[in-house]
Amino acid sequence: MSETEPKSGASMACVCTEDSTTEESSLSINCECPRDDHDIVIHEQTCLLYKSEKMVYPHDPVCECEYPAFEDGVCLCCSCPVNQCRCHKAGREAFDEWRSKRDIGAMPAVLESTHPLMQKFQETLKQFLIKENAIAEEEILNLREELKLSKQEYDKDLESIYRSDHDTNAQRVLIEEYEATLAQRTMEREAAERRAKESNEKYKKAKAKLEEDLTRERETTEEMEALNALCQQLSAWRDETESDLTVSQRMSDKMRMEKQALAAEKRQLDIYLFSLSNEVWKLESKLEMFKKQLEIKNTEMEKVNDRVTAYAAELEDLELDKRRLVSLWNSVIVNITQRDKVYDSVRDDYKTLQDNYRTLLNSLDITKKVVMEEMNKGKEIAMNRDKLNYDIEHAMKLHDTEDIKRQNLEAQISQLTESIEMTERDQEMIRVENQTTRNILKSTGKELERKAEYKLKLENEILLNLQDCLLNDKAVETMANGIRKMREMSRKQEISLMSMENQHAHIMLDIEVMRNRQAKNQVVLEESQAMVKEKEKEIDVLQNEHNHQLSVMTRKQRELDIIMKKYITLKEIFDMKSPQERRIEGLEKQIKCLRERTEVMQHEWLRQQGHVVKLADHHHMMVTEINLIAKQIQICDQKIMRIQAESEAVALERSRVERSLRTLRGRLQVLEHTRKDATERNQGAQRANLAISHEYAANLKERREEETLNHYGQRKVLKLAPFSFSRHEDDGTNEKQGQRRPWRNDGGKERTHGALAVGTSQSNIPSIKTQARFSKADLIDAASTKGSRRPKSCLACSRRASSLITASGSKS
Repeated sequence: MSETEPKSGASMACVCTEDSTTEESSLSINCECPRDDHDIVIHEQTCLLYKSEKMVYPHDPVCECEYPAFEDGVCLCCSCPVNQCRCHKAGREAFDEWRSKRDIGAMPAVLESTHPLMQKFQETLKQFLIKENAIAEEEILNLREELKLSKQEYDKDLESIYRSDHDTNAQRVLIEEYEATLAQRTMEREAAERRAKESNEKYKKAKAKLEEDLTRERETTEEMEALNALCQQLSAWRDETESDLTVSQRMSDKMRMEKQALAAEKRQLDIYLFSLSNEVWKLESKLEMFKKQLEIKNTEMEKVNDRVTAYAAELEDLELDKRRLVSLWNSVIVNITQRDKVYDSVRDDYKTLQDNYRTLLNSLDITKKVVMEEMNKGKEIAMNRDKLNYDIEHAMKLHDTEDIKRQNLEAQISQLTESIEMTERDQEMIRVENQTTRNILKSTGKELERKAEYKLKLENEILLNLQDCLLNDKAVETMANGIRKMREMSRKQEISLMSMENQHAHIMLDIEVMRNRQAKNQVVLEESQAMVKEKEKEIDVLQNEHNHQLSVMTRKQRELDIIMKKYITLKEIFDMKSPQERRIEGLEKQIKCLRERTEVMQHEWLRQQGHVVKLADHHHMMVTEINLIAKQIQICDQKIMRIQAESEAVALERSRVERSLRTLRGRLQVLEHTRKDATERNQGAQRANLAISHEYAANLKERREEETLNHYGQRKVLKLAPFSFSRHEDDGTNEKQGQRRPWRNDGGKERTHGALAVGTSQSNIPSIKTQARFSKADLIDAASTKGSRRPKSCLACSRRASSLITASGSKS
């Protein structure tokens, strides 16, 4: 209807609220009703066409409710009280009741039923009604067939929905089975890990026990070897002591006691030397044990690294399974939503078909009472058509503007792709810079290795100098060998530490690069998410505008349909078509337009859904990339923690080795001091031994002089010449002995001069010759015995020095 018709309808009261006692004037056959501003006829109550207008168009055409809702006791269709409203959208009963209760007044002149014109009119009316009835029956049959077809389609849709439900249930069962198998596999993996852990612990315990047994066996074998060596040394010492006892029988008790003291001191020094050798063996065994432990730790670290890589691979597989399950579940959800949508659409179509069928039946009942409408609405139709053309042009302009916006959005997307390419180029440049920094680090590492080699060369020179200084002592040589081994171990550990530091530096550099990339990716992701949100907002705004425009277009289309319907009805009235045919054609056209519109809207909806799916896939890809980067960062953090732990362990080992080196250096210094003290004591002991031997020789000379004084007292003058001869001979022998034994020359000369002085003072010249000769032989024997016994005393002194060194080292 036109825009002025609601005004006219609103100005008129509802039929059901009018009292039956209202007086109405007589109905006029000729229509002389006034017109409004748009040249539309407004029928009055006295007009014959008023009741047709009231019955055909009693309300606003927008309200087509079958059972109108009530609010505050007022009907929304006709705005009349509820207790008096009986219109029900101008049904048959209301029409009959109104027709029976209306006051017609004076009836116009009507022909009799027996009149030939009336009979002819009745026959033509009967034929016309028969034709209309046949057409209506055909339409009813067609509608029933369409209803059957729609029911078949509905059954097909139900069957497809059932199949989709069956598929979704099967997929749900598969997902549950996958989850059960995944849980079972995880439990089996945990049990296997538990068993592997227990077996590893048992293996470690057995290995530790085996190593303890091996070390105990090695220590026992070393102790046995040491005891055997000690027994051999003791047997050798026993033989030496026996030989010494045979020699010492000629000596006095004082010399025997001194000899025993020296032997005891010698044994003590030998015991000290033996304990020192045992300590050296223990240190070597500990060193070997440390080496084996280091090898075991390296193998365990390799096993742990392999296990970590295996666990990382398993985690990646689990993540892939999880993604697969999530994608399957998403597909199931999509199928369920599609099923619900199809079911809702089928139900809505079924409801619309039922409503159309009811409205068609009502329209078939109502169209029997429809009369001719006015001819004066052509102008209004033309005006409405012009208005609709203007609205269509406006909608086309809006569509063009939306197309321009879409092109702008595509240009922005291309700019975003170019910016992404620029960021990738920047990443390539950063990678090249990282490669240059790595090359610089390699060059610095090579320089550091050269410095380390120079340091090792200097340390080797120091060791050579120390070896040259410590070649005279066997214990110090063994300690030097131990120091050399420790230095080599420390050098290897320093090299490994440097390599680990280089690896740590490389890993830290990679981590920084990855963090920088992650930060850039995060920034790009935030920007893209912000742009996506903006685009979504724009899409929502455009969708709202589109919906508004669609609502406006539907309203205009409804108005156009109403106007075209009226136009077609007028045209068909003049073409002498039945109202049922006109109504059916109008409904067919309306259904066709609605189908076209629904197809267009479905295409648009599918396009929007495709765009939404693309955006969701892109977002999912970005989330997966972020998760992968986060996992890589976690793996790098774990590697950093592991490398830090290894570096700390190496630093502790290095500090321990440096501590042991410091202790060994302190022991070496103590050994040097003790060696110097031992050499000084040895020299003092040698001097004391010489003094004692000379004193013993002097005492022996005195005793023999006393014995021979009485026998040779009368030959003093005769023995002067031989005395001088013996003196010269004695000097010659002493010179020979001095050439052979320079360390006993001075003492011998002093003692001989002392003996000569004593002999001359006592004026026992004849006995001096024999005494001098005897003293000469005794001195030779004593010198020979002392010379043969010198290495033993030196060995004892060295053993005492070594025992003192070990004692000082244990105290420190």
